[in-house]
Amino acid sequence: MRNNTIPAYKYTIYTQLGKNPEDYPNGGSMPSVQVALKLMAKGKVIKAKDVMSFVICGNSANSAENAAKNAYPMDEVLAKDSQLVPDVDYYLHKQILPPVERLCAPISGTNVSLLAECLGLDTTKYRVSSASKSGEQTNEITTLESQIPDHIRFKDCEPLNLLCLGCKHHFEYRGLNYTPPLNEEPLVPLGVLTNNGIACPRGECKKTMSTLTLSAQLETSIRQHTSRYYSAWLVCDDAACNTRTRQMSVYGHRCLGPKGLAYGCSGRMAFEYSEKALYNQLLYFQGMFDVDKTMEKMVKSAVKSEENEKTKILAGMNRERFSVCAETVKAFLDKSGWGWVSMSGLFGYALKQLA
Repeated sequence: MRNNTIPAYKYTIYTQLGKNPEDYPNGGSMPSVQVALKLMAKGKVIKAKDVMSFVICGNSANSAENAAKNAYPMDEVLAKDSQLVPDVDYYLHKQILPPVERLCAPISGTNVSLLAECLGLDTTKYRVSSASKSGEQTNEITTLESQIPDHIRFKDCEPLNLLCLGCKHHFEYRGLNYTPPLNEEPLVPLGVLTNNGIACPRGECKKTMSTLTLSAQLETSIRQHTSRYYSAWLVCDDAACNTRTRQMSVYGHRCLGPKGLAYGCSGRMAFEYSEKALYNQLLYFQGMFDVDKTMEKMVKSAVKSEENEKTKILAGMNRERFSVCAETVKAFLDKSGWGWVSMSGLFGYALKQLA
């Protein structure tokens, strides 16, 4: 399925515009509209009812907006000097998997996760989708979130992105006890932990960040994640639709469909960045600066090395400095209602009766 020798014209998608390109409110996530706008920028006249032929190129990373930006007219892709290569993963996700899923639905024992695995696709999102669509109640006992190992619970969390005020270069910080995988170069340099805090990893700089700078940039990052949550983008879990919108249907979680008329799609809408994702991100930030938790993990670990002993010493020397950052995160966690239950709200009626 991943044979890149297939002629580019066989990847062509044809879509008829329902209205003028500039009249689409969600045109940024629609490849046909983006191609029409590119052609209009070159002086061509494009109007409603015109048919757009295009190819999705590059790497869209399963994002509707990236796919729309990577849509190119057929003549540009077929040009002799063109370096554009069709995005095979996009076509597997959007063009092949949905019809295969519908054809195999009557076959017992098949599901979208299994079919995605057979096509060589990432099955993570399809496992969630299958579970939400099944609607079957089970007696399976699942692990509490607090008992899930950190490397699994926080696998989708983003590291802390910091800016060195000396050389104006960005770098990342991933925690006291983080060690990069062997034989793998990080895309963004990792901050260096020193006796006086986190330092810039660039050899010609090595400027140490002050506690005020570190806590201010940490709070800025938290506010960016909070803003992403409150933007309330919704995405459809149907691989054939994948609608992304901020409009909530009057039918609850029902998808509004490709035309926004609440038909044409049987998928369910869910938040692109949920309250659970935000809560886990905050816990991940707090764990980066939790010296006691790091010490406890290293004591329980059977592996004892010179590097671990060095990390313990550096963690102890930065305890007071990191406690300021941990308190910064705690202030936001205290405002979150995800991690606690109001017992007075649940049993307040009983207290009134006793009184």
